[in-house]
Amino acid sequence: MLQIKTKVKKKFLVPLVVFLILLIGYAFYKDFNGNSKEICVENKTCFSIEVADSLDERKIGLSDKNSIEENEGMLFIFQQEEIPGFWMKDMGFPIDIVWIDKNMKITGIEKSLEPCEEGKECPVFYPSRNIMYVLEISSGLSDKYGFEEGDSVYLR
Repeated sequence: MLQIKTKVKKKFLVPLVVFLILLIGYAFYKDFNGNSKEICVENKTCFSIEVADSLDERKIGLSDKNSIEENEGMLFIFQQEEIPGFWMKDMGFPIDIVWIDKNMKITGIEKSLEPCEEGKECPVFYPSRNIMYVLEISSGLSDKYGFEEGDSVYLR
């Protein structure tokens, strides 16, 4: 009788453990890849961010918004180091672009980029070297908070 109860318990215990592991794994995945997170630059300031880590999300970026709050931004995540081009087509407000390398260090900043004017050529902006992350924030905030090349950036 004891052997039967043990087999029945094992029969239900294994799927339960597997389910719990998958649930916990999904929660961690969703936390990093979900739409909300916080990114900080040194001890200068932090931003609540939306993450754009797919090609479609990166194409849209902030162009579907009319503005963002001072404490908000968008973090573009690339799968590998590259030199991506960014432009201000379809944007509704000016921004600063912060280029961040794989070591989470600022490698450059494009400041006060204005939306492209209708009917005019729209310039494309590139980092000076390979990056893995791009942070877009409201125009003027990189100066307001004193961001500099070499500053450390971290997620929390």
